Amino acid sequence: MSDQVPVTAAPDPSPESAPGWLRRELSNPLFRNAYALMLNGGVTTLLGAAFWLSGPAFYEPADLGRNTAVNQAIMFVGGITMLNFLLIRFIPETARHTRALVLACYALGTVAAALVGAAFLVTLEVWGAGWDNFDQLHGLGPGLVFVTMAIAWNLWNAMEGTFTGLRDAGWVPVVNTVWSLIRLGLLVALAGAFPHNGIVLAWYVPVMVLLVPVNLLLFGRLIPGHRRANEGRGHRSTRREIAAYLRTGYLGGAFQFATVSLVPMVVAAYLTPTTYAYFQMAWVPGMMLDLLALTLSFSLTVEGSFDRDRLAESTRAALRRTVLLMAPVTVVVIVAAPFALEVYRHEYATGAPLLQVLALAVLPKAVIELYIGALRVLNRTRLIAVLQGVRLAGVLGLVVVLIDPAHLFTIGVAVVAVNVVVALAILPGLRRIVRPPAPDVAAGGPSTTGAGRDIS
Repeated sequence: MSDQVPVTAAPDPSPESAPGWLRRELSNPLFRNAYALMLNGGVTTLLGAAFWLSGPAFYEPADLGRNTAVNQAIMFVGGITMLNFLLIRFIPETARHTRALVLACYALGTVAAALVGAAFLVTLEVWGAGWDNFDQLHGLGPGLVFVTMAIAWNLWNAMEGTFTGLRDAGWVPVVNTVWSLIRLGLLVALAGAFPHNGIVLAWYVPVMVLLVPVNLLLFGRLIPGHRRANEGRGHRSTRREIAAYLRTGYLGGAFQFATVSLVPMVVAAYLTPTTYAYFQMAWVPGMMLDLLALTLSFSLTVEGSFDRDRLAESTRAALRRTVLLMAPVTVVVIVAAPFALEVYRHEYATGAPLLQVLALAVLPKAVIELYIGALRVLNRTRLIAVLQGVRLAGVLGLVVVLIDPAHLFTIGVAVVAVNVVVALAILPGLRRIVRPPAPDVAAGGPSTTGAGRDIS
């Protein structure tokens, strides 16, 4: 993967010439990719709500709590080892080698998920006394099933990263809609025969089945199409550059995912299975809100990698969309949370204050994620790792200090406090990125976006 020709961005349709607001928006690949991923978030959130709404109707709260805890562990292992950040960053800069890059990320992710999954199973006692009560995690057979599901989840995330890097994110909501519908059907079908692990089976069996046809689409059609469209165009990162990015970039991606997935695993050690079910009913939709921020961040990374000279302009546009989208969503969630969770009956509405507090964290999180999306383009991987590491350590530390089984909202207070502090800290750096280029840059002089930086 050597450099070939100077950067020459493929021309996008002019927004001014496109009639209609929607067409103008979709003519910009930054927003087209982002809106596709937002549609995915909306669809999966709605179908996920149906999934979790059906759960309490067919599973007792204690079984629901145990199922969700095991599910969270599988997602943690599969997610902490995923390399979709690498695919999102470098697929735009590959053509002939895209297939090799994707296969390499699949292989590395599979091995890493298997090793981390095995390590988790043999260290269950370290995670807290609560984890000793999960029969689904003890023994060779259940252990192999756990690791297999973690590998499948790793590949599922890498697959979504591949769609995004190819600028074909429109397939993501299609695939996830099919998965969510099958998952919902299996949830009900398995409740009678598998009350203790039906939720986990309903979640991951469709994932393992759908990986086959979806990857046939990727490798048979989309990746060859990407190669034809981008052969000989733009900057080409070398294998050494990609490996250097992986070394420090992985930490940032792992810390980011752990901030979302490790907290529920730590919380599980402090709560009864029933109370944990109430926590999860608030935590899951709260983290779904993060998808809105992440979609714009990922899309910004893809478009910035395609055309680094427009990074400042793209970041400014993404920030505007963030405020326009996140502010009303935050208000709606705060108002609707008590009524929405009341639908689940039992005592699930006790998690409403937690969901309301988590909604307050959406805007500061979005600002941080956009900054990190731009830093990926600039190859500032060490800074990304530091920022994500600080967030992870801060949230986990405060959660352990503040957690109160009788007042679950204190967990949300920890999330909000840390993200507000980090967002304020990165504002000067974000301002430098969004600053319009100097006149000599517009005339073809040296770029101030940082595109020429070495990987750090």
